[in-house]
Amino acid sequence: MIFPRPCPGCERSLFAHEKVICQVCQLQLPFVTIGQKEDSLLVQRLAGRVRLETGVAMLRFYKGGLSRKLLHAIKYKGHRELAVALGRLFGERLKEKDLLPAGGILVPVPLHPLKQQIRGFNQSEEIAKGIGEVTGHPVVTSALSRTVFHLSQTQKGREDRWEEIKQDFQALSSQVKGRDIILVDDVCTTGATIEACANTLLEQGAKSISLLTLAVAGDNYQ
Repeated sequence: MIFPRPCPGCERSLFAHEKVICQVCQLQLPFVTIGQKEDSLLVQRLAGRVRLETGVAMLRFYKGGLSRKLLHAIKYKGHRELAVALGRLFGERLKEKDLLPAGGILVPVPLHPLKQQIRGFNQSEEIAKGIGEVTGHPVVTSALSRTVFHLSQTQKGREDRWEEIKQDFQALSSQVKGRDIILVDDVCTTGATIEACANTLLEQGAKSISLLTLAVAGDNYQ
């Protein structure tokens, strides 16, 4: 009563057995059907820009939707444990389908060090930790870094984003050469960030690129 724990999805106080999200919101999560036609839209969005071995999203992301509220709670309200919990849930759904390369490494899309210092953590890294706990794939945070700081890009289109971030990332050849890379991001909107990351990794000798994004935005997913 003194220190209530509100659900980040609906603001209702959580019961003792509810860890980070209430059961009602968990039942209402807007899942993408993994392994079916709906899921392939993520690969199609990046077609001609990035050759993905596998591209999987867990949730649909749209204005006013539950997944948007949850991601905003993670990024702007410090709900770090929610990112890990959703990552575990994602990992459980992935494990059922056996879609990931056995020897692949999970590489979270990095934040610039200044932005990570301000936020306190990298949400993609926390999601990757949750996925790795379930699937057994190691999380390698040193493989990819972001060297340029930008203000928010949420209101920019694909071309504007691409022009701004295409030289932002650096990959360590010693970490990625000959490896199957599984990029992990929080949400895919235009795909410009994924494109920049994937190209940088491939330039440094990555064997293949797969993509896991907690949520994917777009009319096709509503």
